[in-house]
Amino acid sequence: MAAFLLASLMGALAVMAQDAKPAIPPDSTYVRSKTCAGCHKDQLKLWGATLHAKQEPPAGTAEPWIYVTGWDPATKQPAEAGVACEACHGRGKAHVTAEKDERKLKIIKGGALGSPALDVSICAQCHARYTSKEGDPPVAFTPGDDLLAKINLLPVQDGQKMQQVNELVGSRHFEKGTVCMTCHSAHTDAGVEHQLRKPVVELCGGCHADQANDLAAHTKGQAKADDTCVMCHMPNGSHAFQKPASQ
Repeated sequence: MAAFLLASLMGALAVMAQDAKPAIPPDSTYVRSKTCAGCHKDQLKLWGATLHAKQEPPAGTAEPWIYVTGWDPATKQPAEAGVACEACHGRGKAHVTAEKDERKLKIIKGGALGSPALDVSICAQCHARYTSKEGDPPVAFTPGDDLLAKINLLPVQDGQKMQQVNELVGSRHFEKGTVCMTCHSAHTDAGVEHQLRKPVVELCGGCHADQANDLAAHTKGQAKADDTCVMCHMPNGSHAFQKPASQ
């Protein structure tokens, strides 16, 4: 009987461990990217070659929280200039000080949060146009929070920059669970423009194999040699993933 109870308890604990979701403890603080480099040198090296790493906070902007890490609405200061590790992974103190088998539960990994809203919230810090439901933007946020629940996304405007999340959340791709990290990587070594995980046609072919493998047939002979899916479905870089009127 005792052996049965012990086995049952161990099984329950195993299920609980599987169900545990990464979260940033409220008392965790920022440690800055130099601390992250102690264990994640390879990722830092890859990240260092990306536009995120090279992007500097714009001087004299009305949106000083753009392109910084850990903006504090109260002090109006960032924890670190630029888009560094904790901008996407959250405050790292709890992760750094946790026991080895607990560290993955104390840090955020974008694209694996189990909710499209939580995943795109990370990117929406910079790649969205919005107003706050609580007053003037920005709002207090750390990766793992639902930023979309705290803001009102502005309508998409032609020619407006940094509205990729506004476009995406209104698309069927988002309804099906496609998020920014599905296609992009913050520290990719793929050598593809726009920090894509793979070349465009190969990337789209992961879900749309028939169309991507035979663009000529898909476009009824209109596709040229260097054309890709984005020519028709992402005009001007739009992340609304439009279906051309001719189809």
